[in-house]
Amino acid sequence: MSASTSNSSGEKTADGVIVAYGTLLCGVNIITNASVDATVILYDNASAASGTKVFEGGCVGADLNKTVWFDRPIRCKNGLYLDIGGTGASAIIYTG
Repeated sequence: MSASTSNSSGEKTADGVIVAYGTLLCGVNIITNASVDATVILYDNASAASGTKVFEGGCVGADLNKTVWFDRPIRCKNGLYLDIGGTGASAIIYTG
């Protein structure tokens, strides 16, 4: 698969493994419940919220969502683990 295409994780509402193998991080969509801020941290790790932090971002509750696309995808050698915070927060992670 090339970096010109990507796979969607589907909407995630809790911490967990996005992929358990090497991948490229292409983009992140952070979604709020319209009132509470949402935060997303992604780690280059196949099983836990530890190790190399490859992305940290957030969205103000009233903004509803924020999408970040990487012109040059980030290589994650070990996998990708999501750590999400905020009541009603969710995220969609795009990998390639």
